[in-house]
Formats: sequence, structure tokens, C-alpha cells
Amino acid sequence: MATTHIKRSTSASRLVNYAEKRAVLKDGHNIDADYAKSLFKQVREIYGNQGKTEAYASRIAFSPKEFNPQSQLDQIKALQIAKEIYATAYPHQQVALYVHNDTDSLHVHAVIGAINLQTGKKMHGNWKEYREKLVKITDKVVKNHGLSVTVPQPRAEKRTMAELKMREKGHVPWKDKIRQAVDTTMREAHISDFKSFKEKLGQLYVNVYERGRELTYELLDTNKKVRGSKLGDDYKKETIFNELDRRKQYHHERNRERQGSTWLKGRGERVEEEQSARLKLAQRAERIQRETHTRTPNPSQSRNTRQL
Repeated sequence: MATTHIKRSTSASRLVNYAEKRAVLKDGHNIDADYAKSLFKQVREIYGNQGKTEAYASRIAFSPKEFNPQSQLDQIKALQIAKEIYATAYPHQQVALYVHNDTDSLHVHAVIGAINLQTGKKMHGNWKEYREKLVKITDKVVKNHGLSVTVPQPRAEKRTMAELKMREKGHVPWKDKIRQAVDTTMREAHISDFKSFKEKLGQLYVNVYERGRELTYELLDTNKKVRGSKLGDDYKKETIFNELDRRKQYHHERNRERQGSTWLKGRGERVEEEQSARLKLAQRAERIQRETHTRTPNPSQSRNTRQL
């Protein structure tokens, strides 16, 4: 069985440094793994891509029942399978691959460049979508190699016994009110920064505070507070901030595209105006020539008139 993981990162170099230290084998898709850091940087500079996210950290772990971490043949096979998976999932992106055998499970770390080499744009979506896509491709590839597929592990919200009892009685637990407020807020696609996130929650009678690596939510007028990690993974600071950052990048690139298309449209309109003006001038010149030719008498006609 192969299990898959993916999350965004603000530093491609940091991911490479970590993965290289313990690697027993390495390879790359659209990149030379020996020069991964400089090549990731080169692509970012070429496309001038802005935003915090530089790369995505991913990992595929193989079952000890199917791969022996200490076997060189298994290490080579795991790397080949991983390369096939990531080349299928990200055909136009740089992916540096590193095989690790420092745990019971042989696993491959992947550093995925955020920029599409064909379009110059960053990949958009959220980590859930990325993981679901990667899991489907992983399952298909490993199945073709005669391996077992990923067993899905649902991410349940964390609930206490008190909450469960309140729900049984038909009451809405106060933590559920906070969850509902956060869910409602994040459904609004235009919310792309912490300030607007906080303001919208305030309208729903929930305060939110940053506390180190945590977000603390407070239900107004009750003095009841809870950390995001206690509500479930979807309410953690990392999850919320990653999604807000993704939206901010998306809006930034959409605005840049819109400005570019507006300029191009304006240029097209200016060209049309110039062509129209030249056509009108040509038509006017032609009309003047015709009128001049009509008014100018024929020389032979003038002599005949004088003789008469």
C-alpha cells in the first residue's frame, strides 16, 4: 500500500535541504536533482512569479510488506514508481525526488515547483484537492505495478462527550456554532486575508485571535474559547492560512491577467481607430480627386468653345 501526503511551502530550498540529507537515491522530473535549488530559483526568476508559495512538499510511503527499505532493488523500484506518479500528476512542473529508508517504511520525498513551465502560472486549488488528485493517480499507478492502493482515512471533527450528549438532546453545542461560523466565512470566495476572515467572523458573533501556531476562537457574549486544533484539522491556523494564501495568489494573478487583457483590448481599439481614420482619409482624398477631375475642363473642348 502507498500512502500520499502533500502540503505547501514558502521555501523550495528548505525542502530540498531536508530531503537531500537523508536521501539514498534521487532523481527528478523536468529538473536535475543535483542542482534542484538553483533550478527552482531560476524558474521563479524567469517568470517573475510573486507570492509566498514556492513549492509543495509531498511524500509517498510504501508498505513494509511490499518494499524492504534496505533493499537497493526496492529503492530503485520505489523511485521509478514515484517518478511515474509525479510525472503524471504534474507533467509541466519541476519535481525533485528523494528516496529515504530511515523508517520502517521506504518512502520518497518530492519537492514540487509551484510554477507550470508551459504557462508560467502557479498551480491553484487547495491541499485537499491536490491530495485527492495525487491519491487517485497513485492508486492507478501502483495498481498497474501490482501493489495495493491507498486506504482512505477520513478526517473527523474532534468532539467531546459533552458535545455528543448535547447533540443527542437536540441542542447545538457552542463549538458547533463556531465551526458553522468558520464554514460560512470560508464559503465566501472573496475572503483572502486574515483581516477579512476576522471581520466576517465578527459579524457571526465569533472572535478569532492568533496565538503562536494556533488560532483561538471565542463565541461572543459567552466567554467560551477554544483552539482551532480542538475543533478539527479544518479549523487549524495552518489550514486556514494556507487557503487564504491560495486565494490571495489566485486573485493577484487574475487581476494581473485582467489588466493585461484590458491593455491589449485598448491597443486593439486604438489600432481599429487608426485604421478607420486612414480609410476615411483615403476615401476623402479619392472623393476630392473625382471632384477635381469633374471640374477641370478638357483642353480640346476649351479650344472648340473659343473658335465658336
